Amino acid sequence: MEIATSCDPIPIERDSIYHNFTRYFANTCFVAEEGERIVGFVLGWISQVDDAIAYIHNICVIPDMRKKRIATRLYDTFIQAVRDLGCNKVLLIISPKNRDSLTFHQALGFKISEEGEGIEIDSIRAVKDYNGPGKHMVVMHKDI
Repeated sequence: MEIATSCDPIPIERDSIYHNFTRYFANTCFVAEEGERIVGFVLGWISQVDDAIAYIHNICVIPDMRKKRIATRLYDTFIQAVRDLGCNKVLLIISPKNRDSLTFHQALGFKISEEGEGIEIDSIRAVKDYNGPGKHMVVMHKDI
């Protein structure tokens, strides 16, 4: 099976981490396929601290398959799975510079969280130093 390797601008992590997600979080990680080719995926899990909360770590659709509602279907599948497992909220983070992703997630019903110490970046509220010093991220949530 051919695996998608380009998810710009998403950085690709060590190959083994994706294997670990699909092995140990198989009930909350999903792939989209076209024929024998993986064209997208969503990787997420349920919080071990609060089992009512699910977290989406990464979603990717290869560039030539975008604008075909694949990401929306992956999110729908993930949300239904975690809802069935007792979750009532989904969280994710996005770079404040990624306007397309922010707009997409807002269209899906995600809202910008007010958690943490806020910092405004290009009129967007982010959590200051969320991913370390100077690495501010927008925390989004959706009640499901």
